[in-house]
Amino acid sequence: MVSCASEPSPPLRGGAAETKPRTKAPEPARPPGIQDILRNIAGLCESGDYAGALALFDTIDAGDAGTDTVGLLKASVYLSAGSYDDAGNIAGRISAASPRNSEALLILASVEQARGNAKEQKALLGKVIKMEPDNVQALVALGGIAASENSFRTAASYYDRALTAESENGEALVGRAWVYRNNRDPKNAEKLLNQAALLYPGWVTPIHERARLYKAAGYPREALVDMDRAKAMNGGDYWIAFDRGDVLVDLNRKQEALEEFERARDIDPGYFLAYVYTAGIKDELGDYDGAERDYAILAKLNPDYYFAFEGLGMHLMRKGNWNGARDAFMEVYKRAEQDTVTYGLLTAMNWMRGGKLSDPRQFLEQVLTRAERDSLEWYMLRLYHDLTGDNDIVIRLDAEKNGDTKARMLYYLANYYDMRGNKTLADKYFLTVREMDRKSIPEWRLNEWALESRGLALK
Repeated sequence: MVSCASEPSPPLRGGAAETKPRTKAPEPARPPGIQDILRNIAGLCESGDYAGALALFDTIDAGDAGTDTVGLLKASVYLSAGSYDDAGNIAGRISAASPRNSEALLILASVEQARGNAKEQKALLGKVIKMEPDNVQALVALGGIAASENSFRTAASYYDRALTAESENGEALVGRAWVYRNNRDPKNAEKLLNQAALLYPGWVTPIHERARLYKAAGYPREALVDMDRAKAMNGGDYWIAFDRGDVLVDLNRKQEALEEFERARDIDPGYFLAYVYTAGIKDELGDYDGAERDYAILAKLNPDYYFAFEGLGMHLMRKGNWNGARDAFMEVYKRAEQDTVTYGLLTAMNWMRGGKLSDPRQFLEQVLTRAERDSLEWYMLRLYHDLTGDNDIVIRLDAEKNGDTKARMLYYLANYYDMRGNKTLADKYFLTVREMDRKSIPEWRLNEWALESRGLALK
């Protein structure tokens, strides 16, 4: 049966070349038969012209059009075109009339997969396996479900059964390689991917997966060779662009990596992940305005990724947009599972800078309930809330043993003095934070920007 499914073509087999006669009598024109139409449908499917392929079904003779073979082919085209209801309706009618038609069950299973109904998909595939224990398509699909559930032993069993039935099945080779990779067996994974790449030279997936394998194993140069091949084969694939950028990051070729992540972003502007990297790299390369824009987009696309709000808030602070920074850090405070006190302090500090010092008092009362009682952070929150008690904070800072905590609280003390108009003490503590050199904390970077704005940047 002709199919529109996106599977690798079978490997080419050797054979004698067909010889054509030097002359051939012209044949009279004849209307296309069913096999001609099916070939044309397959060609249109291959080029992605599903509308054209579907239109050809109207040219099929009524007698042929009513067969299960043609009906299932049409359902397959609908499936490839994303018309899941149409595909399911046709396959459902055929399955109801012929319950043992495995092709109909496989299409119904694919429809459920596309709808995200893994339980229903698995049940339909189970029916196929019960009727046909060696049905490779069903075994591969079940292997994929098990792999997605991290049931690697079950996935391996399905893929092994598929390969026993059809040793050169490309999907089974790649799937089994993926399981080997996740079971920390890169040699066997590479072996199967090499086999798939040789059997199906026009199929990009084995090359792409082998690149991922090399990257994970710590061989970025080898990974880049395969990623270059994958890009040449399918330059419009989001994950090929993204993964190539990821490899370039490992090679410290950040400008080139940025270009690849931006290419991924252009392929699918609505997917958030590429913005994580474009924002981060622009930040590292000093393109602060570009980083701010990407953090803002990222925050809209995936609000649960609260680091986007953190990056956005930091850049708004750098520009003195206190109210915007307050709102950004408030979003982090709501979402973060840890360091909530820090984000509460950042929210309150920007709130105070953008208005009156007493404005966030009620908010700080809420944050105090999240802080460990009598900790240095708790006393800093009290300082911001009460606007008094700085001498006690200084004593406690001197006794603090944790370097990161001490540097962070010194930064907030410096800002407290700055907001109270004591520039001398503010400068003193901003400089003290720099001397502590705790570059892993976000406050260190904010502190550097504060020093720069105060004319105290390093020469």
